[in-house]
Amino acid sequence: MKKILVTLLALLVLMNALTATVYANSAQTHWRGVDSTGAMVVGENCPIEVTGEKLTFDIAEFPDDYYYDRETYLAYTGKVTAEYTFYNPTALTVTATLAFPFGKQPDYANVYDEESKTYLTNVDAEKYDVTVNGEAIEKRVRYTLSTDRQFILSEDLTRLSDTYVTDDFYSPDMTVTKYTYFVGGANREGLIDEEQYRAANVAFDWDGGDGRSRIYFPEQSGFHTQKDGDGRLSRWADNGDIFCVYVIGEPLPEAPVFTCYEDGGVDDREVIDGTVALTDTERMTLETFALTSWREDTGVLRVDWYNAVIWALIEGGQGNAKYNYIDMHYGAELSCDRFMTSLMRWYEYEITLAPGESLVNTVTAPIYPAVDMDYDPDIFTYTYLLSPAGTWADFGELEIVINTPFFLIEDSFGGFSETEGGYVMVHSGLPDGELTFTLCAEAEPDAPSRVLGALRVIALVLSVVGMFVGKLLVPILVVILIVLLVRRARKKRKE
Repeated sequence: MKKILVTLLALLVLMNALTATVYANSAQTHWRGVDSTGAMVVGENCPIEVTGEKLTFDIAEFPDDYYYDRETYLAYTGKVTAEYTFYNPTALTVTATLAFPFGKQPDYANVYDEESKTYLTNVDAEKYDVTVNGEAIEKRVRYTLSTDRQFILSEDLTRLSDTYVTDDFYSPDMTVTKYTYFVGGANREGLIDEEQYRAANVAFDWDGGDGRSRIYFPEQSGFHTQKDGDGRLSRWADNGDIFCVYVIGEPLPEAPVFTCYEDGGVDDREVIDGTVALTDTERMTLETFALTSWREDTGVLRVDWYNAVIWALIEGGQGNAKYNYIDMHYGAELSCDRFMTSLMRWYEYEITLAPGESLVNTVTAPIYPAVDMDYDPDIFTYTYLLSPAGTWADFGELEIVINTPFFLIEDSFGGFSETEGGYVMVHSGLPDGELTFTLCAEAEPDAPSRVLGALRVIALVLSVVGMFVGKLLVPILVVILIVLLVRRARKKRKE
């Protein structure tokens, strides 16, 4: 029952919006200068100046709702080209390492390879070149963790590292203990009565320990503070479920002990019959744990994957210091395909300028919009990060060109002029804030329907209530879903 409801809820969320925020712009990560005698000069502030930047967005088509094969995905033509004119005003030959973030893999890319039976990732990462004065140069694709929070240059740029990240708690050689559990007990002698309890929970109590251990429960669905002050970590459970709990740091004297609870309940008065058996205990290092699902064919460096996992653990533990548990949901053991969708992709490359030299550096990357299907027709919002350019010593003129047959209905600066082939804006210096603009096939799309919004709210409420009421609400949810699907189909036919 609960699985049906969760599936319907997921479909409703998918219908609401398909989002993919694209980040771009080059920022310096480090630089070195060499004078005529060969001595190395290292400084915190790179002296290279940007005398001009031209951004060109080529958007002749909107992305499909979903991509399933490599050829169709790679055929998508939306791209952004950043053309920088760099100048070295010093008497030193300066070599700078640059990083250009070009966004996470979009939600609507679901490219599956039948031969390897895996979802392909980053099939578009090598689609375009980085050039200097028109000649392609070597680049590397790097990766950092990028959650749904706003991009913050000072934080995200520092996550690019050639060495393993460490902090006051995490280190690559620390111990991780993996406990594996089975719902139903040995020989299925401790089954939950699924006829009576259609949405049973299993949970264990955790007081936070002494700070030398942290709990990571990948399939955790809830956390509850008990009257005695302990925390209770829970998950939905069916007979036959297999799941794991990880203890990072000092091993516990005993493995966590699970108790079964009735539908949605985690209070002691709601305990029900059922057994959750510990079937295996395994010790490993944090490095081994972090790289469990890493695959070389993803193209992600081992160091980038490890560091992304550590940052996920750090962020997942924020706000839970009292109980020392990690609340994040990247799938069991940070599953490869799911975790890949949370990684920011960067082009990393070097440029070298002789004293007084100017050069033109061009970076081209695919660009994917956030899609809002509530409008009629759909609207597509593009994001380009200008803040990384603030790392340069000086910044001259910025020209932004949008080549598109579509209508520009909104932008963050409000200074675009319409041209024969799209829109253009010229700005002296670097504007404050990031660039966002929204395109649509019509100049004035219809705003979201209040009726549709109300139906979605009702569907969400009913899906939650349905976990406790039973099968009666399934037909109701199905009817609501059909209404939404019919409206969606009508809109597509109209387009």
